[in-house]
Amino acid sequence: MTTTTTAAIAWALVALVLLALAAAWVAARRARRAERAQRELAAQHAALLHELDALRRAMAAARVGVWQADADGTLRHADETARSLWQRADLGDGKPWPRLSELRAPEHRAGLAERLREVVQRHRPLVRLPNLIVRGGGDRLWVSTTAVPLLDEHGTVRGLLGCDVDIDTRQRLLLALQAAERRYRLLAEHTQSIIYTIDAAGHLTYVSPSWTALLGHPVEEVIGRDFRPFVHPEDVPLCEDFLARTLRERRVLPPLTYRVRHRDGRVRYHRSVLAPVLDDDGRLQAVVGNAIDISTDVELRAELERVATHDALTGAANRRLFLELLQREIERARRHAAPLGLLMLDLDHFKAINDTHGHAAGDAVLRGFVQRCGAALRPSDVLGRLGGEEFAAMLPGAEPAQIGAIAERLRAGVAQQPFALPGGATLVATVSVGAVAARPDEDADALLMRADRALYEAKRSGRDRVVLDGVAATPAGGGGARAALPPFPPLARL
Repeated sequence: MTTTTTAAIAWALVALVLLALAAAWVAARRARRAERAQRELAAQHAALLHELDALRRAMAAARVGVWQADADGTLRHADETARSLWQRADLGDGKPWPRLSELRAPEHRAGLAERLREVVQRHRPLVRLPNLIVRGGGDRLWVSTTAVPLLDEHGTVRGLLGCDVDIDTRQRLLLALQAAERRYRLLAEHTQSIIYTIDAAGHLTYVSPSWTALLGHPVEEVIGRDFRPFVHPEDVPLCEDFLARTLRERRVLPPLTYRVRHRDGRVRYHRSVLAPVLDDDGRLQAVVGNAIDISTDVELRAELERVATHDALTGAANRRLFLELLQREIERARRHAAPLGLLMLDLDHFKAINDTHGHAAGDAVLRGFVQRCGAALRPSDVLGRLGGEEFAAMLPGAEPAQIGAIAERLRAGVAQQPFALPGGATLVATVSVGAVAARPDEDADALLMRADRALYEAKRSGRDRVVLDGVAATPAGGGGARAALPPFPPLARL
């Protein structure tokens, strides 16, 4: 063997050794990488298991039960939470699994089965379907069911994966709220009051159907409109202030009574309560109102007040009302330095009329007398019955000459035409009048006393006459001329 051959062999051996060393180094490096990758994989697996356990605990805490089923809805697996929700811990212990729909209340079984078929046939997920389950103990629990299809590599549905979430408390509260809303709507639609909502600008955002029955307008003509055209013009400022105060003070104020206009033009009286609706942060969400029609009550109170303040037989103001109005007018006349007259009237020989013709005849004469007084007096004048056949008339703004002329016109109107009695008979009656002009320093009692003295003088002088402040203005049987009297504004709200 030559030296050259020997050297070549040596170098070949060296190369083989180097290759072996390199291979060993590569293998060792790969082993280290594989070991590191295995450790990382084990760590990731452990982390995943930890996350899955955390997710499982979270789902259990949230009462989310996971289940798996065949395409026909037959259960194949249910986790512990699902079994707890269903109270079916025995599921899978050698017993056939039921279909998911069989765990539901009878009224919900068909609906759930149909929705699961849609998941399988149309690959359409079922998302949060509220339904009732019948638990192992027999009680019922509301759950929300979600299901998705499980597909194989060919896209064929091989099963279902889903979950049941406990929504019992929330669902029962929701159902209770819906029932309350239905009751409220039923009440709003059938109550005899108007329920409405209104915004800060005064637009009606809702009115109940009773609006049509009470005010005549179709609901669709009202919603969205301003409230003001429906309110009596004189009461619009009251309603505006009522709404503004409710918005500003954000509390329920005492009810407001105001007038509204019916579609046919009639005026109705309403009483309204406004309630601001606030959210948890105190922000105004809406203003809800309830208006009731109190027109009948107002009319009844007016009638009761009329009965309480007017003579039932003649319709004249009774003694109490007349004296109140007289005192009020005396004070007004004193403040404005205005004239005021008072007439005391007494039907002559009235007792003889009752005794001769009966009380029915006497009542007819009293009613006819008041009618004739009304024809002789001005619209601003007030006639009152003080008792029996004694009457008084208050003449606001009348100067002494006017007082005498009005008194004479009244006296003549009574005497000039007979009174019709029951049964067709007639009777001539006369009246004596005491007339006085008020003095700035006297009160009602003093004024009445002077008028009474003038009346006494008229009767003492022969009756059927007017005595003005102690001076006879009409001789017996005389007929004074009717004076043209200037108009005087009527007393407010009499």
